[in-house]
Amino acid sequence: MNIKKIIKMMFTNTGVDKGIYICTFILCVFGVVMIGDASVGMVVKYGRNYPIINMLKQCFFLGAGAFFMAVIAHKFNTNKMLTKNFLKVLYFGTLFAMFACLLWSINGAHGWIKLGPITIQPAEFMKIVIILLLAYHFGVLPDHFMYKYGSAKHKAEMDNLFIKHCVAYPVAAAAVAFFVCAIVQKDLGSGIILAAISIIIFFCVPLKRFDRIKVIFAIAAVFALILFGLAGGVGLMPHQLQRFESWLNPLSGVYDKTWQIVNGFVAYSNGGLFGLGFGNSIMKYGYIPESQNAFISAIIVEEFGLFGFALLMIPYFYIIFKIFKYGIKNENIPDRLILIGISSYFFLHLFVNIGGVSGLIPMTGVPLIFISAGGSSTLAGLMSLGIAQSIIKRYNRNKLKKKVEDEL
Repeated sequence: MNIKKIIKMMFTNTGVDKGIYICTFILCVFGVVMIGDASVGMVVKYGRNYPIINMLKQCFFLGAGAFFMAVIAHKFNTNKMLTKNFLKVLYFGTLFAMFACLLWSINGAHGWIKLGPITIQPAEFMKIVIILLLAYHFGVLPDHFMYKYGSAKHKAEMDNLFIKHCVAYPVAAAAVAFFVCAIVQKDLGSGIILAAISIIIFFCVPLKRFDRIKVIFAIAAVFALILFGLAGGVGLMPHQLQRFESWLNPLSGVYDKTWQIVNGFVAYSNGGLFGLGFGNSIMKYGYIPESQNAFISAIIVEEFGLFGFALLMIPYFYIIFKIFKYGIKNENIPDRLILIGISSYFFLHLFVNIGGVSGLIPMTGVPLIFISAGGSSTLAGLMSLGIAQSIIKRYNRNKLKKKVEDEL
């Protein structure tokens, strides 16, 4: 399948939201340009071909991601994909890949599998797996148990199966993924996003059977946060505690631990309202090392200003809002939960990245999807949009079919 056929498939597929595709294209093209721009500052260290290499790598992952997005949008079927065996293979396969990352260490973290010049971050794909897994346990199984054990005669058996498969198993799966991310891989940012996606999906389940469990969970979560705060962050590793300290007092180690954070603030200040102009960033020249990664938003603000950065947020928020809107309108519970999970995935990445760079929250090194250099986040983002478009296409087609039938 060539690129021409992929593009044709994307834009002639009746029912998909073409606005999402257009916004994704804008973000991806802008991301490639900014990755090359931000990489210029490191040519002294890595050589003059460094920007071109980074841009080509990003283009490679964008091409692969576009292919997978188009195929998934065309082929994905909730009824066929949300099955116990398929999701079990996906979950444990991704979990195994996350443990395999212990064989490599990059900047003290174990979040990547290195294959020559390419690195793969399994945690990015686990976010999508968790969305599908929770949609199955929260959206598919409750109806299955109700259908099979709905009579008063089997009520006790149904309640036991419900607690086991619709509460205990998905909570345990999300908790294990979080701890592997945060503790084993030392990637607290991805762990927090995994946990947040899981919580959002859980509280968006529209079934009354979950209402009491939601209240219990909310009370337990509040008490856990209070105890965590009173205990002074017990359980966090030293480098994770350091990030909280750097957030609370960024000037405590300007020439050491908070060097990158403070220079990110300077980049924001330099940009002002309209920026210094494309290519005119000062901070990318060694002040913010590897600025094409998580700190790329600082370079964008420095060059295009707050006004230019606000314009960049338009396609992001369009994607987030449209997917969430389709999720709320969708009466099919698994489809609804998947769309809400994907919308949350994009929003949380956006919030955690910009919040960390701007000093609103502690910095965790989460990439800005489609803008930051990163093959795994790019692939996962495009694949998740393929899943979303498949559901949106089916929803729009069913809506159109129902409208035609009503008119007849």
